[in-house]
Amino acid sequence: MIMLKQFTGALSQKEKSLKELYSLIVEHGPVSKSDLIKYTGMRQTTCSRLIDELLGIGLIVESGYGESSGGRKPVMYEIKDDANYVIGIDISRTYTKVLLMNLAFVVLEEARLTMNETTTPAFTVDFISSSVHNMLNKFGLTQDDILGAGLGTIGPLDRENGIILNPINFPSKGWENFPINSLLSEKLRLNTLLDYGANTALLAEYQQEPFKKHKNVVHVLKGIGTRTSMIMDGRLIRGTDKLGMLGQGHMVVDLYGRKCICGNNGCVHAYSSISAIKEDIISGLEQGAPSIIRDWKSDPKEMDFDDICRAANERDSLVTRVVKNAAYYAGVGLANLANVLFPDVIILSGPTYTNMDLFYDVVSETAAARCRNMYPNQEIIFTRGLLGENASAIGAGRMVLDHYLTDHTTRVDYV
Repeated sequence: MIMLKQFTGALSQKEKSLKELYSLIVEHGPVSKSDLIKYTGMRQTTCSRLIDELLGIGLIVESGYGESSGGRKPVMYEIKDDANYVIGIDISRTYTKVLLMNLAFVVLEEARLTMNETTTPAFTVDFISSSVHNMLNKFGLTQDDILGAGLGTIGPLDRENGIILNPINFPSKGWENFPINSLLSEKLRLNTLLDYGANTALLAEYQQEPFKKHKNVVHVLKGIGTRTSMIMDGRLIRGTDKLGMLGQGHMVVDLYGRKCICGNNGCVHAYSSISAIKEDIISGLEQGAPSIIRDWKSDPKEMDFDDICRAANERDSLVTRVVKNAAYYAGVGLANLANVLFPDVIILSGPTYTNMDLFYDVVSETAAARCRNMYPNQEIIFTRGLLGENASAIGAGRMVLDHYLTDHTTRVDYV
């Protein structure tokens, strides 16, 4: 029996044809036989025989009838989404997320770990391992049912060797030169694939219907750092992640501005990261500015990001002023990026965008206004995306399926 895990390595011509047909059903399903013939150029008898084989081994199913063009309504085919399952994992500086998904990337179960000074690499790997095993037990699955585990994480990375190199501003110690892939593979007894979380998040969002019709999409994931990924001409562009240690928040927006952790002056990161926002609020409190945060924290340094979000959403005067200022600088940096790349869509995600409406509104309005000044007849779509904080983990799971269906699954190629 030919299963998905066998769609790698040296394949016979028949196996290659089955893989191509299955890949097209993944991308276009529900899809008719006539459309599959058009996509592949196969003869009708060959396509029919291969479809019957995919049905017989349980990789695809009939899913009703399509619209008639004058004759019988065509039978439609789509993948059997419970033929296998995937694990998607996202490790960021704020949380670790573990998802169990079917092949339609419907989340069946999830686990979340808040990252702090106790979440060492060993602790985190144990959490991921125990979460996966609990999920498999709950659904009566074994390792044979799982295609693999995909991992999206912060950088910088040695992707080829599966190593997290030297991330900064991580809440716990021990993550330097950490061989995450080999340890997870051993613990989970699954093939594990590693990529930057910003890349996997964009890979997931790009499969959503509002976005997949566009050729050029930029994704900015912002929190403690700023991570950026991009699809240009329908292809995921690698190389934008080489500043993984510092993120991509180091575009200068004030040449003589405040000192940044990278050593330069006036970077976006120095004004709009979570740590910068917190420092500005503390400074305001120390100077005597009124704020509801005084009612919540006797020591301003004990304030956390949830407190900041709550105060911003309640329109506290001090926090509103600080957040608007931070968002303005982030918007200027985003406009600079857009004026170089001019994407069709910019997806803004991560804690500062998803948890503070004020921050998102000011950033998107500032960037949109500056872009209109440069290109008055063009419009960029700004959005928070559709998948929220699950995007990176969903995309990591998608990466596993793509591993078995290289070059066919989506319009996204890796370059």
